Amino acid sequence: MTIIYQSRNEGNSTKSIMPSTLQTPFGAAFRKQHFSFSPSYTPLNHGSYGAIPSPVRAVHETIRAEVDEAPDPFMALEIHNRILPHRALTAKLLNCKDVDELVFVTNATTGSDIVLKNLRWEKGDTVLCYELVYESLRHGLQWLQDERGVDVHVVRTEWPVADEELVRKMVEAAKAIHNEPGRRVKLAIVDTIVSMPGVRVPFEKLVPALQAQGALVLVDGAHGIGQIDVDLAELNPDFFVTNLHKWFFVPRGCAAFYVPKRHQHLVRTTLPTGHKYRARSRLGQQGDDEEFVEMFGFVGTDDTTAWLCVEAARDFRNNVCGGEIAIQKYCHIVAQQSATVAAEILGTSIMDCPGSCLRDCAFANVRLPLELGTDGRGQIDPAHAHKVSDWFKQTGYRENGTYFQTVLYRGVWWWRISGMVYVEVEDFRKGAEILKGLCERVKNGEHIR
Repeated sequence: MTIIYQSRNEGNSTKSIMPSTLQTPFGAAFRKQHFSFSPSYTPLNHGSYGAIPSPVRAVHETIRAEVDEAPDPFMALEIHNRILPHRALTAKLLNCKDVDELVFVTNATTGSDIVLKNLRWEKGDTVLCYELVYESLRHGLQWLQDERGVDVHVVRTEWPVADEELVRKMVEAAKAIHNEPGRRVKLAIVDTIVSMPGVRVPFEKLVPALQAQGALVLVDGAHGIGQIDVDLAELNPDFFVTNLHKWFFVPRGCAAFYVPKRHQHLVRTTLPTGHKYRARSRLGQQGDDEEFVEMFGFVGTDDTTAWLCVEAARDFRNNVCGGEIAIQKYCHIVAQQSATVAAEILGTSIMDCPGSCLRDCAFANVRLPLELGTDGRGQIDPAHAHKVSDWFKQTGYRENGTYFQTVLYRGVWWWRISGMVYVEVEDFRKGAEILKGLCERVKNGEHIR
């Protein structure tokens, strides 16, 4: 069955939500005008690595040249003061009231791992998460199990799932853990938007519900700023990290890492441990708040010039794209409309669920016409199922200049569609036709030849 989706707030046409002042309309023309993609490449997977508008890249290149002209004074004397206005702007965008509660790291994985490695784990401490936690974070949790003996409790809830059901299951799991002698949920992990499949999570409900159970809550907002609104003052998470290089057009890698002052004493080291390590004996002494920010200002020699491009990215979004509302509306609508078209072409359906916010973002997930099994003609042998997604990526790019981000989740393949201002429905229509042909070739076993 194909599920037809229409936004509750917008009409059928993406043109209707473009700002009237936009000189070049969003879509393929906008891609050609403002980005540097190869003419032979159609970018349908913004969600993985983001993209840099040409004007932002020009600013970045200028800053890099400035560093090379006089690297010593830039790195040793100027970089900290240069970063501050960009941190302040990011804090404002996220409604973080105190700029010294927000620092930059290279990516969301780094921020999450800093939390895992800094917390002091004791016997009986448990981490609570659901099964769609991001892969690198899942490996970080496995490391905690292997090296620190920390229990990790995974709530096995299948997506799509209604918001209230997800919250209920997570809370029930926390209560069950607390009822076991000697155990407690020390840390719970939730996303703003899950990566694969790409689904929005009711994090605004999960955070306070899990905090009420006594847990610290880490919000993995890798897909956050630039795609959806995030209000840290209202959300009040214990830890939060979000990539600016995915959806906000900042060059790679730049992420905001938020630690409220009530928890900054828990974070004593960066990863790797840098020049400003905070020895436990110094915690609570005068100047400790400043030391937290300084610790992240310089870890070791690295190219952090992307951190100085937040203002340029903001200016592009406001002056060229028409602002956050226009960007978010277009990305949401083009993703959902493209999913409808793709599902019709593939003869399948779109991941959805009544009572769920999962599609209230710039992602949509379309089921692929593939079936696991060994009994029927054209079925995919489970022994070779892991090869399918990589074959799609390699073959799609090699033959058609199109990279398909797909995932096998609970026995079903899904194509994650990423809405962005530089794509249009026609791009995904063509992509769906290509992917349909690739699926037929997989049914014939071409992925294992």
